[in-house]
Amino acid sequence: MAAHGTTTGPADKKRLLSIDGGGLLGLIPAECLIRMEEQLNLMTGSELPLGKRFDLIGGTSTGAIIAAGLCLGWPAKQLRDFYLQFGQEIFTKVFLPLQLWHKYPSGPLENRLKEKFGEKTTLGDNTLLTNLLVVSKNATLGNIWFFNNNPEGKFFATNKDLPLWEVVRASTAAPTFFPPQRMAVPDGLGGSNEYEFIDGGVSTYNNPSFQVFLEATEPSYHFQWPAGTDQLLLISLGTGYTPMTVPLGKAADFTLVQWAQFIVEDLLADANLQQNVLMHLLGEAPPAMRSGMQEMDAAGIQDGTPSAAVLDHVNALLGSKKQLTYQRMTIGLTGERLTALGLSDIDPAKVSQMDAVDQMGNMQRIGRAIAEEQVHMERLRAFFVT
Repeated sequence: MAAHGTTTGPADKKRLLSIDGGGLLGLIPAECLIRMEEQLNLMTGSELPLGKRFDLIGGTSTGAIIAAGLCLGWPAKQLRDFYLQFGQEIFTKVFLPLQLWHKYPSGPLENRLKEKFGEKTTLGDNTLLTNLLVVSKNATLGNIWFFNNNPEGKFFATNKDLPLWEVVRASTAAPTFFPPQRMAVPDGLGGSNEYEFIDGGVSTYNNPSFQVFLEATEPSYHFQWPAGTDQLLLISLGTGYTPMTVPLGKAADFTLVQWAQFIVEDLLADANLQQNVLMHLLGEAPPAMRSGMQEMDAAGIQDGTPSAAVLDHVNALLGSKKQLTYQRMTIGLTGERLTALGLSDIDPAKVSQMDAVDQMGNMQRIGRAIAEEQVHMERLRAFFVT
């Protein structure tokens, strides 16, 4: 039973969905979701939004926008169109003096979130079709906040009346890109405390898949769904792996502003690495599917970190039973990988920038190619068809 409705599919199985942060690169998971929705509708013989097919949907930053939209019942194409219609407006730079604090104003994003999610829709609103997890960081207190709409959750009573648009905005407040989101949170005693929140990706949770798994299974989160490869499915949607490099001799000349942006983007890449390694160890991939570890290898991220072969060796040593079926859908954004997909005209350095409004068409093309290559829902039929 979901907190805000009943999902379709076999009752003895649970289906989880996780979406990474990555700005406009959210077009990549959006295209994967479109294909997933189409295939599931054909497979089941019924047309339903993905919010009715997954028991828990989690997201960070741009992934939080997608997760919230799915939980509100948006068709996947509507999510794609959100980026195409409003991406340029949201990523229009502030005047130069203000860029010392942030590159983009918060107003356009806030206005669109209010318009599309509704100003009165709250985190605990019963119009949400299923369970939602939004990752943000409380900069005032210096800790990660996992906003969710589970009525049994520890903080539901104090968080349930927070506007949904505001919670999502808090998750998207990437330092150097957008200003923090100030939010008054009830204290449970009749008052409230004000905090400033920044992007949940400024943590190890830009890829929130491991936290989604914990929310579903760890008793303190009050779902306590059973683990096992035949009972628990997690699909994790990425926005691309990009190795962060600085040409030899350039690092010494970096300004504080350049280092600040580099550190933020490098942290996002490292968070993706850590989360995918954890999930590779815990989960079993569907047969004949490309894995997230292969994409990290393709992106050249394996040097100095566990490669797929090393992790397979660790798995063999542990001899542990896998806890879930886990599929990672993403891409290593390199020239070689794009060429293999028939996209050799796309410059990986340009398309990997989360605010590259001039590359939205190419991001969409990459998303479609990844969807064609990696979305094969018939291999997961047992989780969706009764």
